[in-house]
Amino acid sequence: MSKGAPLRDNRAVSEIVASLILLLIVVALGTFLYGYAVSFTGEQNEAFKGEIATEAGKAQERFRVVAVWWSGSSDDLNLTILNYGKLDIEIVDAYVNGRMVQSYYAGRRLPILTSQLGRIMFRSPEPVTEGSLYEIVLVSGRGVSYVYRWEC
Repeated sequence: MSKGAPLRDNRAVSEIVASLILLLIVVALGTFLYGYAVSFTGEQNEAFKGEIATEAGKAQERFRVVAVWWSGSSDDLNLTILNYGKLDIEIVDAYVNGRMVQSYYAGRRLPILTSQLGRIMFRSPEPVTEGSLYEIVLVSGRGVSYVYRWEC
């Protein structure tokens, strides 16, 4: 070594390099965790917005049975439904005394517009007899149910 050359401490340089590598690792892990957290909370937020929209739709859906027609000779029923809510509806299921209707003739899954009458015709899963009391439950596409007690 020459007398005028400055002395280099290799140990000091390796400590600085090691510190920079650790800092780089910490920054990379932090960036990864931040990205994961943002995407996870974004997915949760979207799911929550979907649930809120569904519940808002249910709250705006209103309908009721205004008439039940029975021929007197069969188990076929014809229901007239009034949609007085803010959204169009469709009836997807019906129950008579707790038993699901299996045979539909008309009206199932057809839209009933706001402030309009619609109808649904089906064969009752329960035998229909004069003077009997029936509980008819209609379920809309959004899951709103309406219970109607009908005396034949």
